[in-house]
Amino acid sequence: MIIILCVMEGVLAFLVSRMVPPVLRPAHALLEISIVLIGFGAVAAMHRHPHLLNSERITLRTGFLGAVEIPVQAISSVGRGIRTVTGRGLRSIADEGDAVACSVGASVNMYMEFDRPLSLDLGKPGVVAAKKIYFAADDPDAAMRAIRAVVKP
Repeated sequence: MIIILCVMEGVLAFLVSRMVPPVLRPAHALLEISIVLIGFGAVAAMHRHPHLLNSERITLRTGFLGAVEIPVQAISSVGRGIRTVTGRGLRSIADEGDAVACSVGASVNMYMEFDRPLSLDLGKPGVVAAKKIYFAADDPDAAMRAIRAVVKP
């Protein structure tokens, strides 16, 4: 949606420029360029990078907010769990002391549980010992199958 608005803004800028007095056209052009660049910057900032999975670790990405790597051997279970967790990026969950969330937005739809607590650095809040991590996946069923395929019971 933002891309469509940016393209429309670029087209309309030329039409509006004809109505602006010639003295103000450079300032109007600068304003329009800024608006379009900010729009495309917002799209780039919200772009979701895919999670990565191999036989040793899972990398959960949070777009421009970073990522967290989890060793596969630490995972005891994976499942679906739709909930809303306030905030963005890697963060603690207020009502679950031993759980964290890792997502671009507030909505998560999956979780992984660990057989022993993992030390995760949350940045300013510090290091937390997490037994569960909530995250978001576009296709939770496919993500569960892929994770279960590499997790050894």
